Amino acid sequence: MELQIEGRHFKVTEAIKTHLEEKLGKLEKYFDGIHRMHVILDVEKHAQMQTVELVCTVAKRHTLVSTGSANDLYVAIDQAEKKMLTEMKKYKAKLHPVVRGTKGERIVEEEVVEDE
Repeated sequence: MELQIEGRHFKVTEAIKTHLEEKLGKLEKYFDGIHRMHVILDVEKHAQMQTVELVCTVAKRHTLVSTGSANDLYVAIDQAEKKMLTEMKKYKAKLHPVVRGTKGERIVEEEVVEDE
């Protein structure tokens, strides 16, 4: 998985990178079709809100997006990671539709012909 981390209005520290790699590594274990993960970290000084946006490109070039915002950057990362896990579960369910009923069995009626 290719991981791109972008910080807006601040410089991303090594501790934040390590935390992101640890959290997003769990997503890779759950769903192996991840091609690229783009992380956008945004800090607003006036509102004192940190926003995390995860943009994930998965198999068949489908894009999944999740966001998290909180006063603490680590909490926002955790929220975005949980939302991304939910999005991946939905996408994975669409890839493998549930088939109900018996598989491959057909009932064939035979005609009985009497000899006279």
